[in-house]
Amino acid sequence: MISRSGFTLLEVLIATVLFTVSTIVIIGLFGTGIIGGFDSENTSIAMNLAQQKMEEIRNLAFDDIVDEAKADVTGFSEFQREVDETESPTDLKTITVTVYRTYKGDEISVPITTYISRN
Repeated sequence: MISRSGFTLLEVLIATVLFTVSTIVIIGLFGTGIIGGFDSENTSIAMNLAQQKMEEIRNLAFDDIVDEAKADVTGFSEFQREVDETESPTDLKTITVTVYRTYKGDEISVPITTYISRN
């Protein structure tokens, strides 16, 4: 009696298909992770640009704080920033700095708001 050990062609094909599908799924997950990492990095940059502008505004005199139209941020071509200043009758200004960027065809905004009083 002769014993035949080994794999049949069907078993080899099934193993190859399973290996290929799992490899494609893993590569797709890596791609998603990399894109998510870039998105997270850009959100951090936007937050830092908004915070930087807010610090500049805090060093200004109360009457020197004014609106700034949406404009490109120097050194960061994919980001735009605007300042919205609203003064209340009680000598209190609401300042909102918003940084915009485009992600997957949509405009994403990152706002930071603070209040500054005359005194």
